[in-house]
Order: sequence, then C-alpha cells, then structure tokens
Amino acid sequence: MTENIEIKLFELGPTRSARVRWALLEAELEFESIQDGVEIFKSSELLKIHPLGKLPAILINGHPLFESAAIVTAIADLVPDKNLIPNSGSWSRNLHNQWVCFVLSELEPFVQSTEINSMDFVLPPEQHVPAIVPQNNMLYRKAVAALEEHFSKHEYVVDDRFSATDIVLAYTLCWGQEQKLLDDFPNTNTYMERLYSREHCTLSKPE
Repeated sequence: MTENIEIKLFELGPTRSARVRWALLEAELEFESIQDGVEIFKSSELLKIHPLGKLPAILINGHPLFESAAIVTAIADLVPDKNLIPNSGSWSRNLHNQWVCFVLSELEPFVQSTEINSMDFVLPPEQHVPAIVPQNNMLYRKAVAALEEHFSKHEYVVDDRFSATDIVLAYTLCWGQEQKLLDDFPNTNTYMERLYSREHCTLSKPE
C-alpha cells in the first residue's frame, strides 16, 4: 500500500533531483523534501546515503538509494497501478533499461563535461579544458540523431506511452537545449514540447 511508504528526498532544483521530484509527482507519492541550498552537499546525513555527497539521494522506508535513474526506476516500481514503467521481466522493461543506459552513456557525459569545463561550480577556471567542448557537442548530437529517427515513428521512448524512461531522457535533452545542441532536430523538440506540457514536469524550457 502506497500510504505506508515513507520517502525523504535530498534535492536541489538545478540538479538531477528534478528527475526524481517529477517521478514522485507522477506517482502521486507523498515525500519529505530536504533542500538546504548548496549547504546540503556538506550534510553528514547526505553522506550516509551517497558516498560522494551528491544529489539526488533518497530514503525509501529507511532504505538509501542514489543515482537519479535508479531512483526514478525504483519510484515507478512502487506504484504499478500508475503504469509508469514496464513490468520487470518484460521485453519492454529491457527497452527501458536500454534507453536509460543510452542516455547515461551516449548523451549525458558530453553535456556534463561541457558544463564542468564552462562553469566554476565543479572545477575552478584554471582546471577547465575548453578545447573539449566542440568534441562534446559533436558526440552529443550524434546520439540525438538516433533519437531523432526514433521520434519520427514514436511519440515516446518505450511502448508509445509516457513512462519513467521519458523522465530520465527529458532531463538530458533539456540540458542539450540549454547548450543550443537540439536546434536541428525537429522531432526531438516536438517530443520535448509534449513532455513540457505535462502537469508534473519539473523542467523549465530553455529560452
């Protein structure tokens, strides 16, 4: 029963926490939010959950979990009646796993690297390697081209319906829009408009 689930989310708006909050809202699960600005990264409570003290992190009935894609998947599994994720053991669940891995290996590393080497939030300017940015852009756009083909035939990532997979992907595509990398991908942008219009979407469309 979902009313017996106790959830504590450690979050900070601009981080991948947005994925987790979105999933919790779609799942209609109540949760306690812990967000103390950048000071949260120094929290001893957070370090007990995430060994690097990063966000998001979550406690579900006292069980710690980190990494946003893993948390989103876990949340979706808590509410099977919401149909947010294919059943475990199904081929559609394999496709969920496939696309999540695609996001985390073929898309996200490159926009993250560009941000790390462009902003001093993670590394100071003297440690930046700006020469890597054009290569990041090229590799990110190569992966988006594969998505562009997918979205020429499908409205969503798995089973042509909204799911946890879309939550994971949308965050990284929004990141790409912020870096002006999706201008030449109309199908992918149409897909993103579909997701921005959802009631519980936690992403802000870049200007």
